[in-house]
Amino acid sequence: MKLTRSVSYAVGVLQGVLQARGDGPVPAATIARSGKYPPRFLYRILRRLVDAGLLTGTSGPGGGYSLARPARRITLLEIVTAVEGKPTATKLAAISPAQRAAMRTINRISEQAAKRFRQDLAGVTLAKLARGGRAGRRKRASTKRAAK
Repeated sequence: MKLTRSVSYAVGVLQGVLQARGDGPVPAATIARSGKYPPRFLYRILRRLVDAGLLTGTSGPGGGYSLARPARRITLLEIVTAVEGKPTATKLAAISPAQRAAMRTINRISEQAAKRFRQDLAGVTLAKLARGGRAGRRKRASTKRAAK
């Protein structure tokens, strides 16, 4: 459940498009300049985000990229899955018969952690990321106060 730089680029691209949304589609050149993304790598990220239905691309003069749906309906899980594939658990194989039980335990723990990770990613939206996640912190703080 390791995330790569591709996720940070994808989040940055989506945040840039979100911030510039009032001006129509955002050209790839503008995205590249604003985020200082390597152009060849940027096009690969853009293609994956379009293929995943997170961005729409418009070609021709005045073309560029726009969010395919509202930022509150785009989850971090969708972003991660678009650029890296669905986060999955690591599965270990037993080297010897004596390890089988241990590997089953480790694999079960790994699967549980991967499930929680996917759930956590699904609970964070692009809108929340754009706000710096502040909404989630306030909610937790108010929940703690209510529990006292």
